[in-house]
Amino acid sequence: MKAAQELYEGVEVAGHGTLGLITYMRTDSLRISEEARAAGNAFITETYGEKYLPKKPRYFKSKSNIQDGHEAIRPTTPSITPEMVKGSVTTDQYKIYKLVWERFIASLMENCLQETMKIEIVANGYVFNATGYTVKFDGFTVLYEEKGDDGKTEGAAPLPPVKAGDKLRLKSILGNQHFTQPPARYTEASLTKALEENGVGRPSTYVTITSTIVGREYVKREGKQFVPTELGEAVTKLLEERMPNIVDVKYTSKMEADLDKIDSGDRDYIDMIRHYYEDFEAPLEKAKKEMQGVKIKLKEEETDVVCEKCGRNMVIKVGRYGKFLACPGYPECKNTKPLVFKTKAKCPVCGADVIEKKTRRGTSFYGCSAYPNCNFMTWDVPTDEVCPQCGKSLFKKRGNVLVCLDEKCGFSKPAPKKKKEQAEE
Repeated sequence: MKAAQELYEGVEVAGHGTLGLITYMRTDSLRISEEARAAGNAFITETYGEKYLPKKPRYFKSKSNIQDGHEAIRPTTPSITPEMVKGSVTTDQYKIYKLVWERFIASLMENCLQETMKIEIVANGYVFNATGYTVKFDGFTVLYEEKGDDGKTEGAAPLPPVKAGDKLRLKSILGNQHFTQPPARYTEASLTKALEENGVGRPSTYVTITSTIVGREYVKREGKQFVPTELGEAVTKLLEERMPNIVDVKYTSKMEADLDKIDSGDRDYIDMIRHYYEDFEAPLEKAKKEMQGVKIKLKEEETDVVCEKCGRNMVIKVGRYGKFLACPGYPECKNTKPLVFKTKAKCPVCGADVIEKKTRRGTSFYGCSAYPNCNFMTWDVPTDEVCPQCGKSLFKKRGNVLVCLDEKCGFSKPAPKKKKEQAEE
């Protein structure tokens, strides 16, 4: 969302000056202005030809209970392509602009025309079936195709052009055994989609929702997936037992709908607030009484860190602001320590180890392990690479740049691209 905000507010684009590249992004409207439609159509005609424009303009029906004060997210100037700004923006900004620009232009283009096919292949008395499609006209797919979280194009697979009686060459035989798969874990994209489908939250709050459950360690990230933690499962179970009517998707979506009615003038806000407190106060007071003194007991992981006060091996506990080290001898010994993770980098100021720390909101930052004798801290991510000029550790800044944080040196270079980024090129 930060990168999108920067694109909206304006970035310096070579040859164009400072431009706001996208419209206001905290909106769930599907409406676009006629001026934007005309500009997009002009780009399509000039770049792809008139056959890529539909005979009738395509209009999308907005969902009910949306905030329609702003039009849909779109490029402010459709003629400025992603490739034209690539060298002027960060990697995240480029990816967002590319997505917004391609979706907008594709939404104005003619449909892709496909012909479904079923092929029966007869070989030595056996019959093999293949189903898919052939493309008669590529339409908007010349520019944009929807992809899943695995990066693969969604839907049926295309088939090569064949006709009855053709002889096919066998290239290989693959034997696959299929089992019923459990539901996939949520990713940030699929969770946002589920929130939208259930009427929970708004575009401006989706990022806050996901960052909150990660920051409070209710879930952890494994690759792109969210995996519930022991703490998250325990909190969910406790709330479902004590406040089942409140911890409910329908309760939240109904509140969102009522707020929209107030916004449209169809409901009085005082009446809505009164009913809200009447429905909320009783279960809240009941839960307060029933949960008084209730503590969630989580498994404690023993570490090799020795308590300097009593000699016991300290354990990892989870508190309000995340994990920390505590002496298992509590209440006789109340010693606690922050849980730190050592990185491979060294402090550019004093040479001590650089460790990962957490803010109260769960955001990672990095500091010197010699604190308070050394006050070095940074948001830049430590790496195991060293500066070729001074030999100190390199840190990765936003924008995919490796830098030396020694003020006397100032060396920098582009960070090596990941395998996925190289494959995309």
